[in-house]
Amino acid sequence: MRRPFVRLLAALAVCLSPAACSKQPPPTGALCSNCNVVLISMDTVRADHLGTYGYDRPTSPNVDKLARRSIVFEDAISQSSWTLPAHGSMLSGVYPGRLGVTHYPAQRRLPRDVPMLAEAFRGAGYATGAFTGGGFVASHFGFGRGFDVYSSDGRRFEHNLGRALPWLKGHKDRPFFLFLHGYNAHRPYYSLAADKEAMGLPKDSPMERRDFCPRGERSPPDDLETIVRYYDASIHHGDRQVGRFLDALRRLRLMRNTVILITSDHGDEFFEHGNCDHVRFLYREVINVPYILYVPGLTPNGSRVESLVPASISVPRTLLDIVGASHGMPGVTLEPTLRGRPQRFDAVYSETSSVAGKLGGRGETVAITTPRYKLVEYTEEGSDEAYDVRTDPYEQRILPPDHDAYQQRSTLRSWHTAMAPAP
Repeated sequence: MRRPFVRLLAALAVCLSPAACSKQPPPTGALCSNCNVVLISMDTVRADHLGTYGYDRPTSPNVDKLARRSIVFEDAISQSSWTLPAHGSMLSGVYPGRLGVTHYPAQRRLPRDVPMLAEAFRGAGYATGAFTGGGFVASHFGFGRGFDVYSSDGRRFEHNLGRALPWLKGHKDRPFFLFLHGYNAHRPYYSLAADKEAMGLPKDSPMERRDFCPRGERSPPDDLETIVRYYDASIHHGDRQVGRFLDALRRLRLMRNTVILITSDHGDEFFEHGNCDHVRFLYREVINVPYILYVPGLTPNGSRVESLVPASISVPRTLLDIVGASHGMPGVTLEPTLRGRPQRFDAVYSETSSVAGKLGGRGETVAITTPRYKLVEYTEEGSDEAYDVRTDPYEQRILPPDHDAYQQRSTLRSWHTAMAPAP
């Protein structure tokens, strides 16, 4: 049900604002000075299962509607394939290995000396609130630092909106940073009758299924198509909750001064590479995530950026720079692209680690993605595989061992060594 990855615009021809498409100079100063900021993480949502990324099922009408007024990054790559390390990078701008949180199922806290996004916003005078699904984004992992309120009691968006909306109303008259997160699309997939019906499922089918794809299973089950529809229904359910939140922003007249980023930590695999999981592998279906950035007034007709960007580590600096907040956060910023100056990232890195043999894991795994090639290395096995992402975007054909793509080995290994946790 997915169409191949389509590059919609050449990076150097992307029009990002009226100023970028006319003889007028690009905007100076903050793009949205002192605006509110909302970060929405739709856990486990892969980009190619949203309508705005070309999916043919109606999984995401509310997200798609916002995307039509936003900058949509086509090739945003997460820095990890599971929740804790990806969100660690998303909220700190630091690669997971440096944070020391890549190893599944270990439950290590984020280092206390790493500055967090909420701390920077609070230092800039913002009210800060987080309403999350807990689990691997619970406050005891260090995610609560800098938040005035950090709720992690509700797994799904509908639970968290019950707390987020009153907080939003209470802080609408001062700048705020709000982090909203939900596990709706994380197994066990959850949806209601309306969501199932929209995805072509019987509306009276079970609300939750825990045994769709036993981890470690290597061949697709007979009902794989049904499993994917359940996943899509869970995205649809999450999208409806995001729609409720966006409606609340409109009622409170906050859309005109609120920056919104909708993204995800990782996706899920449905046997594209012989697996049904996300923790253990770094294939495109797992690490290509949505990155939809709404900045009031910047792109009223929407815009798309096809060039490769790092998703997780770009979040803190990009959001802070958009509103003009002073900060010293690590990571990278995508603000130049927003100003009509397209950026080129020659390499984006991702990493994960699971106990070799546990859940079919292959130990430590690292990957380098470039505009042309991708190299994945299983460090404990001493093996690797490379793909030409221009001609094979879904990474189905491993390149022969003598291919030029393997020349990235030294670059990847040097980066991996440099990203070892600080002593």
